[in-house]
Amino acid sequence: MDSTPENLDRDLLDFFSQAFRSFDSASEKLADAYSDLEKRLENVNQELERTNQELSRSLTEKEALHNQLACVLESMTAAVVAVDLEGNINLFNQAAERLMEKEGQLVIGQHYADVFGNRPLLLETLNSKKAYVRFEGSIKTARTTEPIPVQISTVLIQQSDGQILGALEMINDISERVELEEQLGRSTALAELGRMAAEVAHDLRNPLGAIRLYAGMLQQELTDDRKQLADSVVRGLDTLESITYNLLSLARPIKPSFQFIDIVELMRDVIIYTKHAMMENNVVLIENYTQHLVCHGDFEQLKQVLLNIILNAIQAMPNGGNLSLTGSIDEQKEFLVFCVEDDGCGIPQDIQDKIFTPFFTSKPSGSGLGLHTVNRVIEAHFGRIRVDSQEGRGTRFYIELPTDARQNQPPVFEVGQM
Repeated sequence: MDSTPENLDRDLLDFFSQAFRSFDSASEKLADAYSDLEKRLENVNQELERTNQELSRSLTEKEALHNQLACVLESMTAAVVAVDLEGNINLFNQAAERLMEKEGQLVIGQHYADVFGNRPLLLETLNSKKAYVRFEGSIKTARTTEPIPVQISTVLIQQSDGQILGALEMINDISERVELEEQLGRSTALAELGRMAAEVAHDLRNPLGAIRLYAGMLQQELTDDRKQLADSVVRGLDTLESITYNLLSLARPIKPSFQFIDIVELMRDVIIYTKHAMMENNVVLIENYTQHLVCHGDFEQLKQVLLNIILNAIQAMPNGGNLSLTGSIDEQKEFLVFCVEDDGCGIPQDIQDKIFTPFFTSKPSGSGLGLHTVNRVIEAHFGRIRVDSQEGRGTRFYIELPTDARQNQPPVFEVGQM
C-alpha cells in the first residue's frame, strides 16, 4: 500500500468527495421528502378546512333548524307538552303556558304528575305505548269558573331506529268550536220554530182579518161604553196582527238592499217617529255625532232597528231621564259605532244573554221578537250588536256597522266564455 503523502491526500480527497456526494444526495432526498411532506400537510390542512367549513355549515343549519322548530312550537295555537322516559317535562310551549296558566321555566324538569295531577293520558302513552288521537275532555284552571273543553292527542317520541325517547301531547282549546256547535243547534231549532210559527201565523191571518173587519164595523155603530169596548177589541186585534207579522218574519230571510246611508238623515227620520213618546215620558234627547257618518246598509231596515231600541229605552224611563245617541267611526275607518244609552231601570244580569232569543220578553205585553229581529238585521248587515247594562243605572246598546259592507260579501268570479 502506497502511503506517501501524495497518495494519502488523494485518498482523503476521494473520501471527502464521496462523503459530500452522499451528503448532497441525502440533502436532495431530504429536501424532496420535506417538499412532499409540505404538500401532504397542505392537503391535510385543506381537507381540515373543508371539513371545518362543512361542520360549521352543518352546525349552522342545525341551529337554524332548531330555532325554526322552536319558533314553530312557540307559534302554535295548540299547547304542546313533552316528557322524557321518566315522565319529567322537557318541553312546554307558550300556548301551554297560556292554557294551563303555568310558567314553562318553572315546570321544566318537574314530573308530569306533580304538575298536573290526575291527567293520565300522556303518562299512559309513555307506559302502555298507546297513542290517543283527538280525545275530548276538559281542563279546569284557576281563572276559569267552568272547565275549558279541549281535544288532546298524544304520541311517542321515537328515533329512526325505534328507540323511545319520551312522549308528547298536543292540547287544543275547542271552546269556539263547541260554542259554534251550540249556536248551530240553537239556529237549527230556531229555524224549525220559525217555520212552525209562520205556519200558525199564516193560519191565523185570515180569521183575524175577518174579526178585525167585523170589530171595525161594530166600532162605527156602537156608542158610549160599548164603543170603548169595541175600541179595546180593535186595539187587541192590531196587537195580534203585529205579532202575526213578526211570526211570519221569523221564517222570512232578511235581505238588505245596500246603499250608502247618511246617519244624521237616518236619525232625523227615526226621531220624528219617537218624538211624541219622548215628550210623554219626559225624556231629554242628547245627540252627539262626528261629521261624515256614513254606513252601508238598508235604510228602512236600520230605521226599524233604531226605532225598536230607542222605544225600548224610552219605555225603560217611565219617570223621565236622558236618552243619549252617539255615533263615530272606528280608528281603522271600517266600522260605524253607534250607541243608544239611557239611564232607566236597566236589564237584570241574569237575562242579558237571553234578550236576543225569540219569544223571550220581560214585558207583560211583549212578543219577544223585537230584539231578535234587531239582531237578525244587524247580522244581515255584517255588523255586531252588544249590550252593557246595570240594573237600576241604565243600559247601553252598541251597534257596529261596516262603512262598506261590500268588503264582507263573498266575491263573485266571472267565468270566461270558451
